[in-house]
Amino acid sequence: MIYHGNCHCGALRFEFRVDDAVKRSIGCSCIACRKQGYTWLVAEESLTVVRDDGKLTKYSSPTLTHEFCSVCGTGVFGEHSEGLLSGQRLLNVRTLRGVNPFDLERTRDASGTDMDSPLAVESRPTLPITGSCLCGSVGFELAVPLQEVELKEDNCSICARNAWAGAYATKMHVRIFGSGEVQDYRYGQRFMGFPFCKVCGVHVYLSVYGPPKTFVDRLSEDKKKFVRRKLDLVPVNIRVLDEVDIRALKIERSDEGTKGYEQNVLGLPRRKGDTSGSP
Repeated sequence: MIYHGNCHCGALRFEFRVDDAVKRSIGCSCIACRKQGYTWLVAEESLTVVRDDGKLTKYSSPTLTHEFCSVCGTGVFGEHSEGLLSGQRLLNVRTLRGVNPFDLERTRDASGTDMDSPLAVESRPTLPITGSCLCGSVGFELAVPLQEVELKEDNCSICARNAWAGAYATKMHVRIFGSGEVQDYRYGQRFMGFPFCKVCGVHVYLSVYGPPKTFVDRLSEDKKKFVRRKLDLVPVNIRVLDEVDIRALKIERSDEGTKGYEQNVLGLPRRKGDTSGSP
């Protein structure tokens, strides 16, 4: 069977041939894969690129060389320098359309360590809690305990590809550094920005823009208050936290799905019987 995959903006598109439906993937606990939320399939000769706009860029960490789109920030390919999959070309399973990452079983750890063993980190670190991208150009300080903010992830088209798992703290509790070192990516209604480090490709925080002021001015007072609360948030990626084992955190999962994404973002024709309308 054939899966179709792509970075979020569609600058890179490919076909991936497999014998059976993708139900399992390979996890890794190296620092690069943890920060990116990578979960892998071995690509080898089973992948055929059908469109390449030349937007992939490469970054090498001590354990992983990965390729990500310089437009939307989606991490696509990787190759480890050590561990069980050293030297093999890997595909980020999150880039495949029709695969729900929440349903995947991780079969082993490419780093060669026990996936279920606790990391030598804390779930209740001292304040401020820090996090950063791989190269250190972009990061944040969080001045509130993780147990006191909303922690959530969903499987919409962008969050699934970015492996986004967010802590939704207010501006008074978050300090961002390196904002000049990111490439911002917006799509659809453009109410949200999905910035990533231009050097290493890691998604550290989100930008909340909200609807235009002319639209907000026409809302009821209750809805205006709701918008103001949203605009006061600075979501940060808990996958990039320093010395925090996110497996010990209670993260709410929301099954958003990807309805409308293929038509509205990739420009693909609507499939027969598909009445969806939002990406």
